[in-house]
Amino acid sequence: MSTSPSRISLMLSMNGSLASEGKSIGGGDLVLFKFIRHSETPPDILIPASAQKFAVTTGRKILTQKNNDLSLPGIVWLFLVRIVQGIWLAWSNQKKYDVALAASPFGVDVIPVWFWKARRKGAVIYHVIPPRKAVNCMTRLRFGLAALEQKITMAILRRACDFIVAGNEMTRRELAILLPGKEIFILPAGFDASLFDQIPPQEKDPNLACFIGRMVSQKGVLDLLKVMTALAKTHPDLRLVMVGTGPERDFFSSEMIRLKLSKIQLAGFISEEEKITLLKKSAYFFFPSYEEGWGIALAEALYCECRCLCYELPHYRSIFGEFPAYVRLGDAEDFVRVFNQGAALVPGQKDFVRQYDDPNVARQLAGHLEAVAAAK
Repeated sequence: MSTSPSRISLMLSMNGSLASEGKSIGGGDLVLFKFIRHSETPPDILIPASAQKFAVTTGRKILTQKNNDLSLPGIVWLFLVRIVQGIWLAWSNQKKYDVALAASPFGVDVIPVWFWKARRKGAVIYHVIPPRKAVNCMTRLRFGLAALEQKITMAILRRACDFIVAGNEMTRRELAILLPGKEIFILPAGFDASLFDQIPPQEKDPNLACFIGRMVSQKGVLDLLKVMTALAKTHPDLRLVMVGTGPERDFFSSEMIRLKLSKIQLAGFISEEEKITLLKKSAYFFFPSYEEGWGIALAEALYCECRCLCYELPHYRSIFGEFPAYVRLGDAEDFVRVFNQGAALVPGQKDFVRQYDDPNVARQLAGHLEAVAAAK
């Protein structure tokens, strides 16, 4: 099978992408950018001007408003503008596609697809937002808006879509309840193994751990304060490098100072090469995330042969087997206990994760889209 749906015409709505030069890229965006790159017959794409360089394609790029102010009010306004642009561009585009696919469950992607001319319509949904506990007023507002948006977009998808691409079996079961009667495919997020293979091996530092992800409470970053406070007493030489940024970064930094956690480094955004080098040097990967659509960062750390400690989410074992060290969800004390057990890597970790290499994932998505287009 080819790595693209070569017999169909495809429109992708990546209208919600916040990707831009010098910024990290969200997992949902990454999956579609990788698919576009590996496609032999490129899709047309609805995409913000600031993200167009990430879409390596000869297909048509239909551009919307670029990123500007990325504060919460700025994002809300930006997405409203893009929704209006997306609807107008959908109405004015005369081409009718075999398949139109929203790259996310967000309204900024879903609503334009609702208006697009296509025989079959769908959306990529890597996870359903669960109930969340806010740490401050701004986070509570952000969580409330996300829950409201999810309710609205699910109502739209029940009416407008024919199929869903889900990130894992747990999400598939949740969506089967929320969107009864819709055909649901499962697609791993994957990672670029060839890019990791280009970086030379590094000597593992037994006192180095790292975290990679957005600095938000649902990623468990505040739990790492408890973990490192406990480990400072038993492993005073252990260092934790945290890669990424987000709305909880300032609060995390102030708590670091209050707790005198001098062994934590906030690295912010770093290049892919620097990230891979860090993973290859790190003996440990700490990933206490409360919600993941799949777990790209975890797959990358496993491939780099880190000892990975993560909260056990319902879908992890079906994807990653027994290779990570699983910790009870939300239990920082258990995280410390599992770390102190000091178990060695499970043999075959790197070879196991290689199955999720990007070309394999692209072939799977191509097959799903071909099946959708062929259905009567």
